[in-house]
Amino acid sequence: MDSSSETRRESAAPARSPRSPDFLIIGAAKSGTSTLFNYMRRHPRIFASPIKEPEFFARKEVFERGFAWYHSLFDGAHDGQLCGEASTGYTRWPQWPDSAARIAAALPNVKIIYLLRHPVDRAYSHYVHRVTKELYPGKPIPWPFEEHILRDPMCLDGSRYMDQIEQYLRYYPRESFLLLLTKDLEKDPAGTLSHIWTFLGIEPVNVTDEKLVSNETRSQRESKIRRHATTPLRKIPGAVWLADRLPRPWKDGFYARIQKSVYGRWVKRRHTPPPMKPETRERLLEEFRAGNEKLAEFMGRDLSEWSK
Repeated sequence: MDSSSETRRESAAPARSPRSPDFLIIGAAKSGTSTLFNYMRRHPRIFASPIKEPEFFARKEVFERGFAWYHSLFDGAHDGQLCGEASTGYTRWPQWPDSAARIAAALPNVKIIYLLRHPVDRAYSHYVHRVTKELYPGKPIPWPFEEHILRDPMCLDGSRYMDQIEQYLRYYPRESFLLLLTKDLEKDPAGTLSHIWTFLGIEPVNVTDEKLVSNETRSQRESKIRRHATTPLRKIPGAVWLADRLPRPWKDGFYARIQKSVYGRWVKRRHTPPPMKPETRERLLEEFRAGNEKLAEFMGRDLSEWSK
């Protein structure tokens, strides 16, 4: 067969239909969604978006890229694989109010996975992420949690789980949802994933042989503080060249002295988020109580541990 015949045959082949997600992980932010998503992508029947948080249906500027861009995220999926993505922005109502309606219009049969963490712990963790990663990366912490939630209600709204779920219940039946707890994923990842495989209708596969830890760790935060504390020294001509050639124990010992200095303690305070005040925690536990009770009924699960 000549090359022109081969070209005609290829051009006559039907175009492959664009792929859309079969499932979405919609949140909650700072609840372990990265860990869950990375476990799920190990299943051979799962194709996970290469972008973990496309937030296509949440952010106006991303939605305006169009569905051709969104479908392209799943171009690598093989026949027989389920496609999915994880965007915690899909449960940031009312800040991004259009997510549920847009998803329902485009994906009427999608399955929805929602990972839930203790609402007060999650809100504080979200505050840390907001001020250190999104709003003021690399800069001193501008204010404590108590002031931040007055300026930026997103951190609390993201923990009002039933308010978020109710946006989707306008369009989807209860059986479209799988609600999971972060503590279960931490204690029994294999059991949690087994629920997901059943929910998605795919064969069980053990993907937890190697434990995953996602997002920033304490040591990573400490390395950032170390970098800020040593910035003035690194501006000295030749200091970086010399530091690169010093043995690691020497550098660690030198930094330990900086840490104990007035300057080192000052840098650490400026770049370490202040802890939540005990009275704030008590107030928020009471504030979330009614919503938690409603969620417990919706899930058919005891959530009384969230009252402390």
